[in-house]
Amino acid sequence: MLLDIAGFRKSSRLARVGLAALLLLAGCGQSGGPKAGLDPTLHLFTWAAYMDPAVLEDFTKEFGVQVTLDTYASNEDLLARLQGGAAGYDIIVPSDYMVAILRQQGLVLPLEAERVPNLKHIEPAFRDLPFDPRNAHCLPYLWGTTGIAYDSDRVPTPDSWRALWDGRYRGRISMLNDQRETIGAALKALGHSLNSTDPQALRAAADLLRRQRPLVKAYTSENYDELLLAGEIWLAHAWSGDVARVAQRKPSLKYALPKEGSTIYMEHLCIPKGAPHKKTAEAFINYLLRPEVAVRLVTFTRHPSPNGSVQPLLPPALLNDPTVSPSAAARARLEWMQDLGEATRLYDKLWAELKIR
Repeated sequence: MLLDIAGFRKSSRLARVGLAALLLLAGCGQSGGPKAGLDPTLHLFTWAAYMDPAVLEDFTKEFGVQVTLDTYASNEDLLARLQGGAAGYDIIVPSDYMVAILRQQGLVLPLEAERVPNLKHIEPAFRDLPFDPRNAHCLPYLWGTTGIAYDSDRVPTPDSWRALWDGRYRGRISMLNDQRETIGAALKALGHSLNSTDPQALRAAADLLRRQRPLVKAYTSENYDELLLAGEIWLAHAWSGDVARVAQRKPSLKYALPKEGSTIYMEHLCIPKGAPHKKTAEAFINYLLRPEVAVRLVTFTRHPSPNGSVQPLLPPALLNDPTVSPSAAARARLEWMQDLGEATRLYDKLWAELKIR
């Protein structure tokens, strides 16, 4: 399978994910029907832990639209669903480079910009990026980084990806079950770009991961938070939002961005081809971009927002948390993932070899 289908994250990237989890928000006090021009229902397909249920309830109260929430575990899952002809979704939340692939395959619809005026709140640094020029198809939602979660009661602060290869922590390490992220971490540890297409660099990264494998307790993108909480692992290849959330329950859990650099990712709000309620979806996207709504989403998800109007509204605890609000120096070491073209075949092959041994 080409990386167009496999090898995409997020990851979430995230808290435990149930693929068929449904959340139907009934009227919530809305006695009448939907606002003029809108549909009575909306179907959102997104990552687990990426939406505050209270925000959906308030949308229903204001607009009279019932929202059904369904979740997926990875970008590859989302892509496979759409390629397989899955219908009925009004909004999807793909990651940055997956947006480019969905555009190339004609699986997302153009946005009607006049229906989403709150685009004006998005910081210039997060607009008009190469994977969606002029934000013609998708709008930025939340962003984050990939790094190392660690239990500070057990492990000194890791400053390098090489900490995940430290034999002292054998059986106490987890890696993301994500080929781009995990091969990318090995590439960065070797001093390469996480978007490298050089076969020699990729084989060296694969060899490094094979040597690491006896140290790894689990390859998981879904439950490393629980493993950290239980003390079963002390070091985890992790996404920043997950760590910020779980650290609220166990303050000894911290997050580090390795000195070699890492991934910056951003989720987007897009409307898939065949969406039955496009105008209502655009109203919902515009609602999520309201600054007062966006700050609630940051507080709930612990992911930073590309919405420039959010910063003055954030509580000091979030503004001063480097996991949620990384410094400019830390951000300068981050890379966006890119579509790798024909090199995806080699990534797929190396990942399959690692997982079957």
